[in-house]
Amino acid sequence: MFTDFEKLARSLPCGLVVVDARLNIHYINDFACSNIFNLGKDTRLKNMEDAQFYTTDMRRFNMGDCMRNMLEESKRIFHKTLLVKNDGQEKLVYFSVNKLKRPQKDDLYICNIADISDEMDCITHSPGTFGKGDFLIRKKIIGQDKKVREIYRMIQLAADSEVNVLVQGESGTGKELVADAIHELSDRKNNPLIKVNCAAFSETLLESELFGHVKGSFTGAYKDKTGKFELAHGGTIFLDEIGEISQSLQVKLLRVIQEKTIEKVGDNKPVKVDMRIIAATNKSLRELIQKDIFREDLYYRLNVFNIVMPPLRDRILDIPQLTDFFMDKLNDSTGKNIKGLSREAMKILMDYPWPGNIRELQNAMEHAYVLVKGNVIEASDLPAEILDFHKTQTPLPAKDKNHELSASVYYSDIFKSKKSGRLNISREQLESVLEINDWNQSKTAEHLGISRVALWKKMKKFGI
Repeated sequence: MFTDFEKLARSLPCGLVVVDARLNIHYINDFACSNIFNLGKDTRLKNMEDAQFYTTDMRRFNMGDCMRNMLEESKRIFHKTLLVKNDGQEKLVYFSVNKLKRPQKDDLYICNIADISDEMDCITHSPGTFGKGDFLIRKKIIGQDKKVREIYRMIQLAADSEVNVLVQGESGTGKELVADAIHELSDRKNNPLIKVNCAAFSETLLESELFGHVKGSFTGAYKDKTGKFELAHGGTIFLDEIGEISQSLQVKLLRVIQEKTIEKVGDNKPVKVDMRIIAATNKSLRELIQKDIFREDLYYRLNVFNIVMPPLRDRILDIPQLTDFFMDKLNDSTGKNIKGLSREAMKILMDYPWPGNIRELQNAMEHAYVLVKGNVIEASDLPAEILDFHKTQTPLPAKDKNHELSASVYYSDIFKSKKSGRLNISREQLESVLEINDWNQSKTAEHLGISRVALWKKMKKFGI
């Protein structure tokens, strides 16, 4: 049946897949198997839903829902830019589907999948705006708030340089994820990323951990030990909680930065090291400097490039996207199939100040997964401290433009409906979102995850 078709398909430098309305695969060419899905010679996909497709904002793309929408709306063609994930790698692809009508037979659908990852890198002047780098950052740091988008830009700039970076922010804001992203986007990505929590060791042990020691240098030093600085040679070292190190260690760290050499504990032989330092702290180092706890000269050596992570309470409109991210992970790890949160549960999450930031939100979702009975997380499934806080709060006016928390009642339903790939929004909701964004259509479209044209059509439909 597909003999002539196969001859043509084999010559195409793109993936070609033929499916039916249930997404069962009737034909897949070699390019799709090897170059798009990274399948071995003896491995074949049976259904397109088995492939890991994601939207560019890192949401799992439901191919089945897309196909049903095509059938319901009698569309003959579909196209979208998607991510394909395989073996820890991801490709940016242009995915298009054409309906193929067959007389007296069920219709088939021809899927054309073109890998555009390299093309995006070539045509982009700023890798931080488009291309693989941006997708890698978005995979690690979830959100569309303008503060988060600025973090994306800063990470890319830091990755393109060799200077030391100081990441500041409250506990749980994702400082370590910033270090991961900078390293993976830098020229040092193929060399080690070594992480040290400076608050986890006493002064003596931290010195040994960082610089290493020789046998017999102190009680318990039964053999030589290579320090973290040396292990990070050619790569990056991440020093978390840098504000906790003693002043004597600060002096030694300053020497490491200035001279690019270390001396192991119990040895005076200098060892050359080449590593990039990324430090992080949840304290104000300037205040520590004023109290003579932290050296000013070390501060300036570390703070060549500064990135400040915003607390979750300052980016509450990212909470629906973050909960989606955690639900995807928890569904995989627990085997459950939770579809979303109830409107009340989402409103409670968006009204909470999150002193523990994203880490606390993750813990709250894990708590909810233990209690949830159906496939929707209810308010009663949330941790007690979050519910207790909610009970003490006075309800805010639903249209208080100057208080983003009041918009949570709108965003909860809007983001929930986006999981199906279609944006269902009422006039009242759309007006509220426009108000939150000062009637800036570009910002509103970006928050809703739609194009400006789509937003304009919605506004025209409602007569706004």
